[in-house]
Amino acid sequence: MLNFTSLPKAAYRIILIAAFFLLTLIAATPTRCLAQESSEQDYLILTSGERIVGEISHINERGVSPKYYRKIRLTDDQGKRRKFRRKHVVAFQAAGSTYESFHLTRKSSRLLDEQYAIDKRGTQHFLKVRTKGSLSHYQMEWWEQGSSTTMTMDLLKKEGDDFLIRATQGLLGVKRRTLTSYFSDCPQLAAQIENRNLKELSEIVAAYNDSCGF
Repeated sequence: MLNFTSLPKAAYRIILIAAFFLLTLIAATPTRCLAQESSEQDYLILTSGERIVGEISHINERGVSPKYYRKIRLTDDQGKRRKFRRKHVVAFQAAGSTYESFHLTRKSSRLLDEQYAIDKRGTQHFLKVRTKGSLSHYQMEWWEQGSSTTMTMDLLKKEGDDFLIRATQGLLGVKRRTLTSYFSDCPQLAAQIENRNLKELSEIVAAYNDSCGF
């Protein structure tokens, strides 16, 4: 065993300083991990602005076809469960995915063959957030009767717009003509879409936010 008292004073001082910093690092590590975990916890935000942390359950998967619970369920750290009416919730995070509330009415126009107006009188939907930015990408999710397969619809919304457009058509991919018209405010992007230089919706969203967003 080493006899630290026999070491020169300078070396002894260095060992003490190193030991102090090592102990400080070990003590600080659990705190950083706990903070990271808490930032990833489920939560919901009410129309009042209150943010409540807890495990979120919003899908009933007990039947053949999943369906949404009429009330979103939150279980806190003490195991206490609370239920919230959907109309009182503006957003929530569940299993790492964020959902935002929109009241939508389906409409059509000559340029955009399928759009959803944001309308207080419309049907409430919680859309999964895929990308947030000058151009935001959302997905509407649902299940057909008798099927457990999740159906999705890709929707885009420019910042400041009061509507969303449908951006894809199932296996056919992006709705090229619709997107070309939609991005008339960004001619270089519209040309890339029309010329099939950009084929994936994620590429189109990233290109708009990088080059055309304000």
